Amino acid sequence: MASTLDKKKQIAEESPKTRKAREKLKRQLEANDKKITPQALEKKSIEIHRWIARHAQNRVILKSKSISLFDENQNAADMSHRVSNFVDQIGRDAVNHSSVQQLSNFKKPVTKK
Repeated sequence: MASTLDKKKQIAEESPKTRKAREKLKRQLEANDKKITPQALEKKSIEIHRWIARHAQNRVILKSKSISLFDENQNAADMSHRVSNFVDQIGRDAVNHSSVQQLSNFKKPVTKK
């Protein structure tokens, strides 16, 4: 029993290639961390504000529009072309199969006379 525990505790030694790659990644991360300074953040903030100002004419004015995250499917999205093609394909396949032909009747509206 002790020998199986010893085998589980032993970890294979890291290969030189893996060690080199890990050290390279560590150096890259440290170099990126050094680039993040208060001055760099301020510069990026100014760039973002300038970009927003440059693209102001493309903005949608929300004062006249109502936005909600979820409207309880009162305004459902239109069916995509891919989904509608898939539905059409299923319909064509249903017509071709006699056992499924009864299902194609559900697509037609039922009218009472």
